[in-house]
Amino acid sequence: MSRHSLGVRWVWLAGVLLLAACGGWGAQAEDGGLIPAQARPLAAGDGHEHVDTTQATGQLEAVVVPTELVLGLNRFAVGLFDAEGRMVHEAEVVFHYFDLSDVDNPALESEVTAVSIRDDAGFTTIFAHERRFDRAGTWGAEIQVRFPDGSADAQRIAFEVLAESNSITPGEKAPAVTTPIAADVNGDLSLLTSAPEPNPAFYEITLTEALGNGRPIVFLLATPAFCQTRFCGPAYEIMNELYAEYGDEYNFVHVEVFTGLPDPAANDWQQAPTMSVYGLSTEPWLYLIDAAGVTQYRIEGLFTKEEVARHME
Repeated sequence: MSRHSLGVRWVWLAGVLLLAACGGWGAQAEDGGLIPAQARPLAAGDGHEHVDTTQATGQLEAVVVPTELVLGLNRFAVGLFDAEGRMVHEAEVVFHYFDLSDVDNPALESEVTAVSIRDDAGFTTIFAHERRFDRAGTWGAEIQVRFPDGSADAQRIAFEVLAESNSITPGEKAPAVTTPIAADVNGDLSLLTSAPEPNPAFYEITLTEALGNGRPIVFLLATPAFCQTRFCGPAYEIMNELYAEYGDEYNFVHVEVFTGLPDPAANDWQQAPTMSVYGLSTEPWLYLIDAAGVTQYRIEGLFTKEEVARHME
């Protein structure tokens, strides 16, 4: 079977569920509703109307999107599916975060209305919130969903926040890598990128050179033509948009996920060395690195220009 013949939903979900709803905290009552958390009643928070969790159907499926969550800045995001397995696109979604250090006594930490992010093709929608985690260990999110027709549902999931990561995270020095550039291939960009319309500016200098020239860096690891998530092409276009606005201030470097272009299958889908150096196994990932070579921000999967740009101002 081709590595690209799997269904999009399966490929996207595989490996991103950090820890399914489990134990007493995520359990359901016999009638299908959620067992009320001991932290009830909740405060009004940012003004949203709370869902009566005792009336929740328990049929809503919530899946954590990030491949990992770590101490510090993260984008927490979920994909939602209804009882028929269809992805939820239109809804008001609120995250109630719980500290599950003591799973028998969940403590409400905060609550916030999530932002809806949808891909251009309309196939995928995630609900996201950028936040910092100040404690490693087990956390919970009660996800309250209100649909356009006025109906509502809720689900609880538990997830782990890691104290350390095998990948490069904000605050760490960005490793220098002599990434391939146009000069290495006599200007044949088809050997460097699978983007249908490559931007030559992304292949002028290596990452090592970019880290040494005193400018901040936008660094993208993505494979537009061979992406398992369908998000690499949009990520490349977002990088083009960022370049149009910040090209005079930032270095822009793109690296493909696989070697052997234009046909990575002939190279048995071998990952590019940069992926290993950065500790990554999924795509796409975009990094912002400051002029001193320190990673300031990273984001994976489906994202918007605005999410990145607010960290570039």
